[in-house]
Amino acid sequence: MKLTKRLLALVLGLTMLLCLAACAEQTETSTPIESSAESVAETSSETSAEASTEASLPEAAKFSVTVVDQDGNPVSGVYVQICKESCVFAMSDENGVAVFEAEITDGYKLSVLSLPEGYTYEGEAEIHLEYGATEYTLTLTKGN
Repeated sequence: MKLTKRLLALVLGLTMLLCLAACAEQTETSTPIESSAESVAETSSETSAEASTEASLPEAAKFSVTVVDQDGNPVSGVYVQICKESCVFAMSDENGVAVFEAEITDGYKLSVLSLPEGYTYEGEAEIHLEYGATEYTLTLTKGN
């Protein structure tokens, strides 16, 4: 079971890295994406750390996604992304909150990349965000 969870985490991390590579614009200062297990773990840790440090940003420059189950309980470990011309990823924390450094304008879309085991998402694949939105709530269904 632990091996299965580790493999799933590795696959999800690699998927996230591949999405980053596909969505990100290449610049001369960008560094290549490594595909090792250590890199995946570091990227996941950095994403969580970035989300927590963004709490000090001005309110207008932040967008948060709160992830809950059908009973309103927070769900951690959900990878979400917002995209316009490029994509930004975040993972929900223990309070079910994922924070992005972004001011939402026309054209932003929110999507779910991965879910913890036992949860499903039955909403739209891409959620078009309203201009000026500062938060959004995603509701997941927890299986029996």
